[in-house]
Amino acid sequence: MASPREQVAQLCQWIDAHIHEPIGWADLIRQSGLDHKLIIAGFNKHMATTPMTWIRQRRAQLNIPELAPVVDTHPMAFLRKDAPCSEKK
Repeated sequence: MASPREQVAQLCQWIDAHIHEPIGWADLIRQSGLDHKLIIAGFNKHMATTPMTWIRQRRAQLNIPELAPVVDTHPMAFLRKDAPCSEKK
């Protein structure tokens, strides 16, 4: 099994390979096999930022236009009271 540092490095390599595509939490979770808390913790520890901020910064470094936005929906967003799917009818 890869170390946390190696897992983040592998995820960063995958992100770079898909940097021109929309990338969301579901993609990061599916690709890494980790839950969102472990992804966040790994990025905070080894990259000193969040995954979505790292993706935005990486796109800026590569001069990639806004054609491939970061899908910035938090994996637990559906639990928010103001989320459309949580409205009671």
